[in-house]
Amino acid sequence: MEMVKMPTVVYFSHNGETLLDGRHQQVSFGNTEVVAKIIAEKVTGKLVQIMPNEPYPVDYQAVLDRAEHEMKQTVLPEIVPIKHDFHADSKIFLGFPIWWNTLPMAVKTFLKQVNFDGKKVYPFCTHEGSGFGKSRQELQQLLPKADIQKGLAVRGSRVTCAQCAVNNWLCQNIQNK
Repeated sequence: MEMVKMPTVVYFSHNGETLLDGRHQQVSFGNTEVVAKIIAEKVTGKLVQIMPNEPYPVDYQAVLDRAEHEMKQTVLPEIVPIKHDFHADSKIFLGFPIWWNTLPMAVKTFLKQVNFDGKKVYPFCTHEGSGFGKSRQELQQLLPKADIQKGLAVRGSRVTCAQCAVNNWLCQNIQNK
């Protein structure tokens, strides 16, 4: 009997102060985490969180400042070791917020540590108006031998209403692949 492997939902998310409905608000969960949990529930997937060794600040502007510094200086922050074996995964959902129009550097650290060759990668992001920005192009560059699928971009300030968007995305793009 062949064992069916459930998909893996990998995400990076920031909790603390964020922009919701145009205002800075404190949250105990990040926007991307909300979407990741919805996807994991729908696909019966295993959740894997990318966490930097040095957590990002709680203050929203301080997060943006650090993210901008990391990006401009090409700093790949160290991340907490992930105790998941990606070898047998064929489908990986990859979630991240869009910072400065692209992937956070902590996500790039993760992408350099895992072999994605031959895997289907389903990107999803949260943003405040930029959609995927240039992150899809960067994913193609960083994962040239992966099969990058159509992604899902969710406005962070509307993340609590993302259930319908996630359902539609999964039905249209994932169920039959």
